[in-house]
Amino acid sequence: MVEPVIETNEKLTLFCSIDGLAVEHKVRYGQYDMKIKHFHPEYEIFYILDGQRDFFFDNRIYHARKGDLILIDSNLIHMTQSTGVDDLGHNRIILYITPDKMKSMEAKFPSLSLTRFFRMNYGVYHLTSEQQERFMDFYYNFKKEYQEKKSNYLLSMELCTIELLIHMTRDLHRSDVTADEKCENKNFRHAYEIADYLSEHFSDDIDLDFLARKFYLSKYYLCRTFREVTGYNIREYINIYRIRSAKQLLEESDESIDTVAGKVGYHSVTHFEKIFKSYMNVSPLKYRKQRNVYVSMIPVVNHLS
Repeated sequence: MVEPVIETNEKLTLFCSIDGLAVEHKVRYGQYDMKIKHFHPEYEIFYILDGQRDFFFDNRIYHARKGDLILIDSNLIHMTQSTGVDDLGHNRIILYITPDKMKSMEAKFPSLSLTRFFRMNYGVYHLTSEQQERFMDFYYNFKKEYQEKKSNYLLSMELCTIELLIHMTRDLHRSDVTADEKCENKNFRHAYEIADYLSEHFSDDIDLDFLARKFYLSKYYLCRTFREVTGYNIREYINIYRIRSAKQLLEESDESIDTVAGKVGYHSVTHFEKIFKSYMNVSPLKYRKQRNVYVSMIPVVNHLS
């Protein structure tokens, strides 16, 4: 489960964690850009109490403001950034759900199709007043149960989460909230074009000279613009797509580590293992073994439709 990191320009109002669920309420002051360039297995439900943020996923910037809810799917490559030099900060609440917990809840309530819902509906939502109140009701109830720890409080916290997810699967309608004014800026257009290319060709041999020739840009401008718009450098972006793909191959196939490395674009297995470990904190082989142990422990559950 995600652990909170405290910096001098922020205030942690609440962090409570139980089996597979965690809520973090944090206020950040002034400009803040995510420092961890990542995808992660947890699902996130990110609610903005005050302020605004730019989110980068699907190779585009999406704008979110006070009262908006952002759904982040498991292993979605994403970044959150300040909206500009006049950004005064933001106040947000995040609900984290681990994949194991999501599968557990889905087994209990299969009609919700939770993993499919997040896969098909991640993005930014402008909530109605009623939906905003419902999220805050969830937050206060979750917090109260955690702090008071009355009989069956763990069950109550899980039920609070289930109720929130039920309303989300019923009521949320994805909004088109790309930062359109930024799309007209040539820097953003160039960064989007490069991101689209990299996400489709990450397993190819790609270097700065090749990209500069392909997009008719100088290497300096290409690197600076891509970093400013997306928050990633070129090599990071390629590695993240490669490691996410490798992770899926390790989970879903019996192919050797050498074969997986080659399929995602690494000519050196040693280099692949080093990069994989830097993102996943374990070697590819150990990651596969851990996943196999977990899968073997999952009971078979039959549900009548």
